[in-house]
Amino acid sequence: MKSPVRIFFLSLSLLTVLSAAPAKNEKISLSIDGMAVRDLIKLVAATTKKNIFIGEDIPGTISYAGNKPITRKDIYGLLQTTLESRGYTMVDTGGGYLSVVKIADATQMNLPFMEKSDIPQMQTNIFSFHFASAENMGIKIKHFTSKNGKITASKESNSVIVTDFPENIETIKKAMQILDTRDEAIANTTHVIPLKNADAKSLVTTLNTIIAKMALIPGQQPPSITSDDSTNSLIIIASDELFKSLENTILSLDNDRQQVYVRAKIIEISENKSQEIGIKYGLSGGVAGSHGLFTFNSLLGDGKTSALSLDSRLLGAFSIPAISSGIALGANIALLNSNGAADILSEPSILCIDNQESSIYVGKTQSISSGVTQGVGTGITQNYTRQDIGLTLKIKPRLSNDNKVLLGVMAKLEDIEPNSVADRPSTTKREVLTSAIVNNGESVIIGGLIREKMDETNTKVPFLGDLPGIGDLFKSKVASRDKINLVIMLTPYIIEKSGDLNSLRAQLTELDAIQARYVNQITKNFDTKKEIKP
Repeated sequence: MKSPVRIFFLSLSLLTVLSAAPAKNEKISLSIDGMAVRDLIKLVAATTKKNIFIGEDIPGTISYAGNKPITRKDIYGLLQTTLESRGYTMVDTGGGYLSVVKIADATQMNLPFMEKSDIPQMQTNIFSFHFASAENMGIKIKHFTSKNGKITASKESNSVIVTDFPENIETIKKAMQILDTRDEAIANTTHVIPLKNADAKSLVTTLNTIIAKMALIPGQQPPSITSDDSTNSLIIIASDELFKSLENTILSLDNDRQQVYVRAKIIEISENKSQEIGIKYGLSGGVAGSHGLFTFNSLLGDGKTSALSLDSRLLGAFSIPAISSGIALGANIALLNSNGAADILSEPSILCIDNQESSIYVGKTQSISSGVTQGVGTGITQNYTRQDIGLTLKIKPRLSNDNKVLLGVMAKLEDIEPNSVADRPSTTKREVLTSAIVNNGESVIIGGLIREKMDETNTKVPFLGDLPGIGDLFKSKVASRDKINLVIMLTPYIIEKSGDLNSLRAQLTELDAIQARYVNQITKNFDTKKEIKP
């Protein structure tokens, strides 16, 4: 084995090589005392057989106490350390020589890119991450770079570009392997949650309000939420930690929402005809007494009481609350209708979701003259507009405690004045906005939508009224003014679950049949009393 070649330099002495330059793997024993930096560059050039360009004078001297032999690569390291301490470095120009430049300028030069170099010069590497974000990693690895190292983060590719010396890049590479691990509190994951009951689009608005008030830890991104309307699903991009907190909220909001089945009756009641048959509108329904009997009292023509009883065992077969007053009120309306005092225009039903508005429209669209247009050579053109004429009913039920329903109701009636000109009719609009709290199965009545009606009745004596000349003596014409009350009766029924709807409809159908039977019984009782009246 060859003995190491020993080179000694005295203070401020010229370069003296005691033997020929060592082979590639041969070590050198080196000791320096007060050597000028420029002379050190010359020493390294002679030892490594490299051409080194010195663009400007670098002041100062160095001393190095060598107790162990060093390799040629170590000589480069010694020179680089000396240059770096003075703000300089050495780069391979690719033109057959090395160049001593300022470090600040070196980062702008064509440095080796992700490849090894014969000398320990600055180089550029790109590090990509699987879990960590480039911005966060750029901050963390800054501590491992040299004074003049440069780091650039790329958010698009989630990577960082590092320009530094090889030993620093090696340290950064090791740090990356440790730091680039999944942080459950920060790393984002995509989650898809199909909703069973809630509306995805509406829920996004609610959740975004909650997200705006979330407290985030450093590096944690706020969750991103969008909705897919076709599948009624939520798409959430968030860390697992934040997703868990949101998931509990979503499950609470996506519960099985109760529904309210609302039966409506839209009725026109003639005030005159109601008085004629002796029934005052708005009679209270019957009550269940201590004997379990349900009594329906109705003032008929002679002011006497007509009683109707329902066995409590029959009523007990139904689960609908307020059933007694419901049948009584329904019988009142049916009795008015059978005697011509009431006209049931429509009986729509609507299934509403709790705290969500639903609407019913009953009417027609009619052409109404909007004026004429005088055209050139075409004459006069009559213009028309299409206008909705009828009743619009909006209902918003909200369930409260104790089996009660808060009904928000808006009723708007648009009609044509009966005495209007045919081609230029006048329209009227009547609107009621109200709220009421009712029990499950209890009816609420909306009135006050009144219009006046003129009736003309012609009577004549048979045969005599048709005689010419004197026939008018046997005829009479009576004009009467009547008030028509438009009444809306709403009855809400709480649906606990979807399967209860069919059962409810069956019970309502049976109750309607019971109501019809008792209306017939009342009518028969009344007719019988009229016949035996002295």
